[in-house]
Amino acid sequence: MNEKNELEKLKEELLNIRERLVAIEKEQRMIIEDILSGNPRERMKKRLLEKPSNKKEEIEKKLENLRIEI
Repeated sequence: MNEKNELEKLKEELLNIRERLVAIEKEQRMIIEDILSGNPRERMKKRLLEKPSNKKEEIEKKLENLRIEI
């Protein structure tokens, strides 16, 4: 029984890790698209502010200091 529980726990952890990896890959693609668009600051700002967040003021401050160099 104990091994079965551990196996189920490991399966659940693996699925969580896989979901996070997919989310990270998606975010990386969006950042690359922003940079390649020629106007990355505006696109990133728009995208970050569209996300529901309680920390919009904090995000806006970070965006002001954002520097993108290619």
